[in-house]
Amino acid sequence: MYSPCEKMQDNLADFVLGVLSPKQTDAVNEHLGRCGSCSRYVESLKRQSRLLTQFSEKLNQDMEARENRAIETVQSHTQAPGVAPVSLWSTITKSKMTKLAAAATVVLVASLLLNLLDKSATPAYAVDETIAAMKEIKTVYMAGEFYKQGEFECWMKFDGDPDKPTHIWLGRAGHNMCKICSPAGVFGLNRRTKAVHFASRDERGKAWVIKFGSFFRNAVKKAGRSNSVEINYETDRQTEEELIVVHIMTPKREQKFWVDPESKLPIRFTTIREDAPMEMMRRTLALKNVTQIRYNEEPPEGIFDMPADAKIVEEEVDCMVDPDSGLVADGMTREEACLAIVEQTGQALIDVDRSTLTKLDLFFRLYTPEIWEKVKDMKAAGQWVDKFTVIGDPYQEGELWYVPCEIKAASGTSEVQNAMIKFYQMEGKTLCFIIGSKEKGVVD
Repeated sequence: MYSPCEKMQDNLADFVLGVLSPKQTDAVNEHLGRCGSCSRYVESLKRQSRLLTQFSEKLNQDMEARENRAIETVQSHTQAPGVAPVSLWSTITKSKMTKLAAAATVVLVASLLLNLLDKSATPAYAVDETIAAMKEIKTVYMAGEFYKQGEFECWMKFDGDPDKPTHIWLGRAGHNMCKICSPAGVFGLNRRTKAVHFASRDERGKAWVIKFGSFFRNAVKKAGRSNSVEINYETDRQTEEELIVVHIMTPKREQKFWVDPESKLPIRFTTIREDAPMEMMRRTLALKNVTQIRYNEEPPEGIFDMPADAKIVEEEVDCMVDPDSGLVADGMTREEACLAIVEQTGQALIDVDRSTLTKLDLFFRLYTPEIWEKVKDMKAAGQWVDKFTVIGDPYQEGELWYVPCEIKAASGTSEVQNAMIKFYQMEGKTLCFIIGSKEKGVVD
């Protein structure tokens, strides 16, 4: 007879049920590789689990047939060499009464086991099921929120590896700009003007690309300790369907995934607590919430293609401008227009006039609603800009214009920047935009 190691016995039962964390699962697998007793014990548990499941699946069939099949299944069950047979089986004889008693006993045990695995009679869930299911997806649609860029929507296509999309479409809610990556290259597209900036480089493997297949797995892995991942069930308020909720807690953050019980795929995600939001803000793309995830749908036709009427532009920033914003410079000299846009932007900065700032200065289009709220709080606390001064004449370098400015905060600190301005001809109008500064470069 083989007995499991005493220190491993509880973990072995949880291992068979699939409720261990990835770290614990790896530790058990490593132990089983060198311990024959525990390995045979696990195989015995697995066979018993399969056997009880077989009986539970037969509960709705004819009682007499169920009795006979139950006994036949028990009698055909073979123990691994050296493992003591389960005592229940050895008590069974071939009499009619004993058959009935045995069948009833097995049915009772199976029912008790299933109820212990899950209150409410929902099949037991293990995070490994979601990890495995995510490896099989072909397409995904997501809508949610990044820490820095705010609300977004995204389409991805895969060909066997959900960490390496073959095609990506990424856009921001309320913005004309979108980014598209494909085997042919990467391009930015302004859906309003059809302006396209194309580059033949392959960005699909870059760090900014969401590794969708690993996202859930890595979140679970970072939790580490067994008490850092909780699995519960709750009813969706909109659909009234029961969902699996995976609650993940780490020292730095707390997150929740809502998982579809049939597909085992996540359908929503949210960050409940983040102790280092500024670290997230410094990343190119960092997911904060995902309000909707759909799988294996056909993406909109042509979404990954360059429009037939696209207008190719040389600089990426040229895709960001549109005829509905900027400063109309008709009737002005270039110098007058530069001074006008800088002075209007400076006053809007002092007033925290979001509408004017996002219209004239491309940099402020990167601000999320949360950042604007923090700016308002800074102004209320006397920590925001309270003086903006033009300290030099406008000057031209190539196609760009610059205006020297000094920005002073209420705290007394100041900074000198040369506002960078570019002119465009759009829909019969001359427009100019602040596209960055000489010191910090072009907005991207």
